[in-house]
Amino acid sequence: MSDPATPVPSRCRIPTIQGFTMYQYMSDDQRCFAERRDVITFSTDTLTADVTLAGEITARLYVSPSTTDADYVVKLIDVYPMDEPDSPYRPDTTVHYAGYQQLVRGEIMRGRYRNGFEHPQPFVPARVTTVQFRLQDVLHTFKKGHRIMVQVQSSWFPAFDRNPQRFVPNIYEAKTSDFIPAVERVYHTPARPSGLEVEVLTGTAVTVPPSYQYR
Repeated sequence: MSDPATPVPSRCRIPTIQGFTMYQYMSDDQRCFAERRDVITFSTDTLTADVTLAGEITARLYVSPSTTDADYVVKLIDVYPMDEPDSPYRPDTTVHYAGYQQLVRGEIMRGRYRNGFEHPQPFVPARVTTVQFRLQDVLHTFKKGHRIMVQVQSSWFPAFDRNPQRFVPNIYEAKTSDFIPAVERVYHTPARPSGLEVEVLTGTAVTVPPSYQYR
Protein backbone atom coordinates (compact mmCIF):
# COMPACT_ATOMS: atom_id res chain seq x y z
CA MET A 1 0.00 0.00 0.00
CA SER A 2 1.48 3.32 -1.11
CA ASP A 3 -0.04 6.37 0.57
CA PRO A 4 1.15 9.89 -0.40
CA ALA A 5 0.07 11.05 3.07
CA THR A 6 2.77 8.85 4.65
CA PRO A 7 5.56 8.63 2.03
CA VAL A 8 8.75 6.63 2.51
CA PRO A 9 11.35 9.07 3.92
CA SER A 10 14.56 9.85 2.10
CA ARG A 11 16.70 8.55 4.95
CA CYS A 12 16.47 6.87 8.34
CA ARG A 13 18.27 9.63 10.20
CA ILE A 14 17.05 13.12 11.00
CA PRO A 15 17.28 15.67 9.46
CA THR A 16 16.13 14.11 6.19
CA ILE A 17 17.45 17.07 4.20
CA GLN A 18 20.50 18.95 5.46
CA GLY A 19 21.75 22.05 3.72
CA PHE A 20 19.44 21.32 0.77
CA THR A 21 21.19 18.00 0.16
CA MET A 22 20.78 14.43 1.37
CA TYR A 23 23.62 14.09 3.85
CA GLN A 24 25.70 10.96 3.19
CA TYR A 25 23.19 10.12 0.46
CA MET A 26 25.11 7.43 -1.39
CA SER A 27 26.11 5.41 1.67
CA ASP A 28 23.14 6.00 3.96
CA ASP A 29 21.73 3.27 6.22
CA GLN A 30 18.49 1.81 4.83
CA ARG A 31 17.62 -0.68 7.57
CA CYS A 32 14.66 1.31 8.94
CA PHE A 33 12.79 0.86 5.65
CA ALA A 34 12.88 -2.95 5.46
CA GLU A 35 10.01 -3.23 7.97
CA ARG A 36 7.69 -0.77 6.23
CA ARG A 37 4.59 -2.13 4.55
CA ASP A 38 5.14 0.19 1.57
CA VAL A 39 8.63 -1.19 0.82
CA ILE A 40 9.21 -4.57 -0.83
CA THR A 41 12.51 -6.18 0.14
CA PHE A 42 14.41 -8.86 -1.78
CA SER A 43 17.58 -10.34 -0.30
CA THR A 44 20.16 -12.95 -1.25
CA ASP A 45 21.55 -15.45 1.21
CA THR A 46 24.87 -14.65 2.87
CA LEU A 47 27.56 -14.47 0.19
CA THR A 48 30.19 -17.20 0.29
CA ALA A 49 32.62 -15.17 -1.86
CA ASP A 50 33.19 -11.57 -2.89
CA VAL A 51 30.90 -10.36 -5.70
CA THR A 52 31.86 -7.26 -7.71
CA LEU A 53 29.22 -5.54 -9.83
CA ALA A 54 30.38 -3.16 -12.55
CA GLY A 55 28.90 -0.93 -15.23
CA GLU A 56 25.34 -0.13 -16.16
CA ILE A 57 22.39 -1.19 -14.01
CA THR A 58 18.98 -1.66 -15.59
CA ALA A 59 15.88 -2.09 -13.47
CA ARG A 60 13.00 -3.91 -15.13
CA LEU A 61 9.81 -4.08 -13.11
CA TYR A 62 6.54 -5.84 -13.93
CA VAL A 63 3.93 -3.91 -11.99
CA SER A 64 0.19 -3.37 -11.74
CA PRO A 65 -0.82 -0.28 -9.78
CA SER A 66 -4.43 0.05 -8.67
CA THR A 67 -4.45 3.71 -9.77
CA THR A 68 -3.58 5.66 -12.92
CA ASP A 69 -0.16 6.99 -11.90
CA ALA A 70 2.74 5.77 -9.77
CA ASP A 71 6.43 6.30 -9.10
CA TYR A 72 8.91 3.45 -8.72
CA VAL A 73 12.09 3.62 -6.65
CA VAL A 74 14.70 0.85 -6.86
CA LYS A 75 17.57 0.71 -4.37
CA LEU A 76 20.60 -1.60 -4.48
CA ILE A 77 21.88 -2.22 -0.93
CA ASP A 78 24.92 -3.85 0.68
CA VAL A 79 23.90 -5.59 3.93
CA TYR A 80 26.72 -5.92 6.44
CA PRO A 81 26.95 -8.95 8.75
CA MET A 82 25.73 -8.65 12.35
CA ASP A 83 29.28 -9.04 13.68
CA GLU A 84 30.66 -6.14 11.59
CA PRO A 85 32.78 -3.90 13.90
CA ASP A 86 32.37 -0.15 13.93
CA SER A 87 34.93 1.81 11.93
CA PRO A 88 37.84 3.29 13.91
CA TYR A 89 37.82 6.14 11.39
CA ARG A 90 34.21 6.99 12.18
CA PRO A 91 33.98 7.93 15.86
CA ASP A 92 30.35 9.03 15.42
CA THR A 93 28.67 6.70 17.93
CA THR A 94 25.29 7.04 16.22
CA VAL A 95 26.55 5.01 13.24
CA HIS A 96 26.97 1.29 13.90
CA TYR A 97 27.94 -1.13 11.15
CA ALA A 98 26.54 -4.37 12.58
CA GLY A 99 23.66 -5.13 10.20
CA TYR A 100 24.22 -1.86 8.33
CA GLN A 101 22.27 -1.63 5.07
CA GLN A 102 24.44 0.60 2.88
CA LEU A 103 22.77 2.31 -0.05
CA VAL A 104 24.93 1.52 -3.09
CA ARG A 105 22.71 2.87 -5.86
CA GLY A 106 19.16 4.19 -6.01
CA GLU A 107 16.96 5.75 -8.66
CA ILE A 108 13.35 6.79 -9.21
CA MET A 109 11.18 6.59 -12.32
CA ARG A 110 7.96 8.59 -12.61
CA GLY A 111 5.74 5.94 -14.12
CA ARG A 112 3.92 8.26 -16.51
CA TYR A 113 7.21 8.64 -18.41
CA ARG A 114 7.92 4.92 -18.74
CA ASN A 115 7.48 5.10 -22.55
CA GLY A 116 9.24 8.42 -23.05
CA PHE A 117 9.33 11.89 -21.57
CA GLU A 118 7.53 13.63 -24.43
CA HIS A 119 4.17 11.95 -24.00
CA PRO A 120 3.23 11.04 -20.41
CA GLN A 121 0.79 8.14 -20.21
CA PRO A 122 -1.49 6.99 -17.40
CA PHE A 123 -1.52 3.43 -16.18
CA VAL A 124 -4.54 1.21 -16.71
CA PRO A 125 -5.42 0.13 -13.16
CA ALA A 126 -4.69 -3.54 -12.41
CA ARG A 127 -3.08 -4.13 -15.85
CA VAL A 128 0.41 -5.61 -15.68
CA THR A 129 2.84 -3.09 -17.17
CA THR A 130 6.61 -3.07 -17.69
CA VAL A 131 8.57 -0.17 -16.20
CA GLN A 132 12.24 -0.13 -17.19
CA PHE A 133 14.89 2.46 -16.31
CA ARG A 134 18.60 2.93 -15.64
CA LEU A 135 20.24 3.36 -12.27
CA GLN A 136 23.60 5.07 -11.97
CA ASP A 137 26.58 3.00 -13.12
CA VAL A 138 28.21 0.98 -10.39
CA LEU A 139 31.58 -0.42 -9.33
CA HIS A 140 31.09 -2.04 -5.95
CA THR A 141 32.25 -5.22 -4.23
CA PHE A 142 29.85 -7.02 -1.92
CA LYS A 143 32.20 -8.76 0.47
CA LYS A 144 32.02 -12.37 1.59
CA GLY A 145 29.65 -12.60 4.56
CA HIS A 146 27.53 -9.68 3.28
CA ARG A 147 24.17 -9.92 1.49
CA ILE A 148 22.84 -8.17 -1.61
CA MET A 149 19.47 -6.51 -1.08
CA VAL A 150 17.05 -4.74 -3.41
CA GLN A 151 14.26 -2.52 -2.12
CA VAL A 152 11.34 -1.31 -4.26
CA GLN A 153 9.00 1.48 -3.18
CA SER A 154 6.78 4.19 -4.64
CA SER A 155 7.95 7.31 -2.79
CA TRP A 156 11.22 8.84 -1.58
CA PHE A 157 10.27 12.09 0.14
CA PRO A 158 11.46 14.82 0.39
CA ALA A 159 14.33 13.99 -1.96
CA PHE A 160 11.66 13.59 -4.65
CA ASP A 161 8.24 15.16 -4.70
CA ARG A 162 5.21 12.99 -4.03
CA ASN A 163 3.17 11.50 -6.85
CA PRO A 164 -0.56 12.01 -6.21
CA GLN A 165 -1.09 8.54 -7.77
CA ARG A 166 -4.04 9.85 -9.75
CA PHE A 167 -3.01 10.87 -13.27
CA VAL A 168 -3.30 14.63 -13.68
CA PRO A 169 -1.92 16.77 -16.51
CA ASN A 170 0.51 18.59 -14.21
CA ILE A 171 1.52 17.08 -10.87
CA TYR A 172 2.65 20.48 -9.60
CA GLU A 173 -0.93 21.69 -9.97
CA ALA A 174 -2.51 18.62 -8.33
CA LYS A 175 -5.28 19.23 -5.83
CA THR A 176 -5.36 17.72 -2.37
CA SER A 177 -8.13 15.39 -3.54
CA ASP A 178 -5.83 14.00 -6.26
CA PHE A 179 -3.49 12.44 -3.67
CA ILE A 180 -4.88 8.95 -3.12
CA PRO A 181 -3.57 5.62 -1.74
CA ALA A 182 -2.72 2.86 -4.18
CA VAL A 183 -2.09 -0.86 -4.04
CA GLU A 184 1.22 -1.52 -5.80
CA ARG A 185 1.98 -5.02 -7.03
CA VAL A 186 5.46 -5.99 -8.20
CA TYR A 187 5.72 -9.38 -9.92
CA HIS A 188 8.65 -11.73 -9.38
CA THR A 189 7.82 -14.91 -11.30
CA PRO A 190 9.37 -16.82 -14.24
CA ALA A 191 6.83 -15.20 -16.57
CA ARG A 192 7.26 -11.71 -15.08
CA PRO A 193 10.81 -11.63 -13.73
CA SER A 194 11.25 -8.22 -12.15
CA GLY A 195 14.91 -7.65 -11.42
CA LEU A 196 18.18 -5.83 -12.01
CA GLU A 197 20.53 -6.45 -14.92
CA VAL A 198 24.19 -5.71 -14.19
CA GLU A 199 27.53 -7.24 -15.09
CA VAL A 200 29.26 -9.40 -12.50
CA LEU A 201 32.94 -8.49 -12.76
CA THR A 202 34.18 -11.06 -10.26
CA GLY A 203 32.57 -13.72 -8.13
CA THR A 204 29.57 -15.79 -9.15
CA ALA A 205 26.26 -14.62 -10.55
CA VAL A 206 23.71 -14.01 -7.82
CA THR A 207 19.99 -14.72 -8.00
CA VAL A 208 17.34 -14.18 -5.38
CA PRO A 209 16.09 -17.57 -4.14
CA PRO A 210 12.36 -18.38 -4.20
CA SER A 211 12.27 -17.87 -0.43
CA TYR A 212 13.20 -14.20 -0.78
CA GLN A 213 12.36 -11.88 2.08
CA TYR A 214 9.11 -10.06 1.36
CA ARG A 215 7.00 -7.56 3.28
